[in-house]
Amino acid sequence: MTAVVLAGDFPSTGILQATVAQRVGLGGGDDACAAFIDHVAYALGQRGAVLVVYPSWKGERARRMVRLARSALLTDRVAGVPLDVPPLALSLIADQLTFASSYTRPGVLASLALRLCESVYAGAWVNSVARLEHIKTGLAAHVSSYLPGNGFAVSAGPRPAVHRITTAAPVPEPALRPADPVLMLFSHENGDVDWLQHKLRPMIAAVSMTAVATQPMSAEYWGAKKYAEFVAFSGHPQALQSLLAASEYRPCGWCGEPTALPECPFCLMVQPDHQAPPASPPFQERTQPPGPQPPPVQPQPQPQPVQPQSRPVQPQPVQPGPVQPPAAHPQEPAPQAP
Repeated sequence: MTAVVLAGDFPSTGILQATVAQRVGLGGGDDACAAFIDHVAYALGQRGAVLVVYPSWKGERARRMVRLARSALLTDRVAGVPLDVPPLALSLIADQLTFASSYTRPGVLASLALRLCESVYAGAWVNSVARLEHIKTGLAAHVSSYLPGNGFAVSAGPRPAVHRITTAAPVPEPALRPADPVLMLFSHENGDVDWLQHKLRPMIAAVSMTAVATQPMSAEYWGAKKYAEFVAFSGHPQALQSLLAASEYRPCGWCGEPTALPECPFCLMVQPDHQAPPASPPFQERTQPPGPQPPPVQPQPQPQPVQPQSRPVQPQPVQPGPVQPPAAHPQEPAPQAP
């Protein structure tokens, strides 16, 4: 099992009731660092692995504390996972990870965190985008903030966008609609709740709309004094299981932890690329800069083998040789004298 710790001031939404992530603050000096290490050490002793979730848009202090805890405790079973989502969505995702922690390995849980960020539709109604820093906005949107109007619809995920609310276009087309049934949480600070209720909710066909406590970091994230933050997600019982099955997990080559991330969140080893190579990549070794291609070579006809033709047999000339003398007749021996 894995302990999920949310670093920062992000209260629970309470939507999952008793299943909530552990919260630990980062404010203060050395005392906060010591308290963080003690908290991680206790969670590590209880669960064997700790997943520290924190916002990437305000994560420098959290990253330092995670490194400090790994060094002080002499362990690589503490992983930091930065998530680029607004405060309300971050609080929800941390609780969802805690719910899934009893059924998945630590490396799989870290991979699931990024998948959850891609599965929720998070954003806000804001009265101005002049001080919006964490989402890219164009110059026209900044100038429009000084004009009278009905506010802006800002989408933070999965594709950031800014939409100026007008009578002709009161609500933008959502970049993502979660699977049915769609549940929506919202919190606001003098924001336009009617826009959420009568414009956004019908667009995403949410079956419920629940008000939760305001996140202390929301005003800083949205850069507005008036805002109404929301996050829509799927309430289907198999939603988390589908996300888990949608990723391909491979054991880390160093620590063996299964992961679908490019870098193991625990031992920090970069994982090899497992993409399949092209079917038949042509190998070309270039020794000179590329130039104009020569004209295609026309195939030459192959010569046919020549069949040997029968020729008349010529008589071979007889070479003259030495003339042998005729054989001599044997002579009778002469009679011997008595």
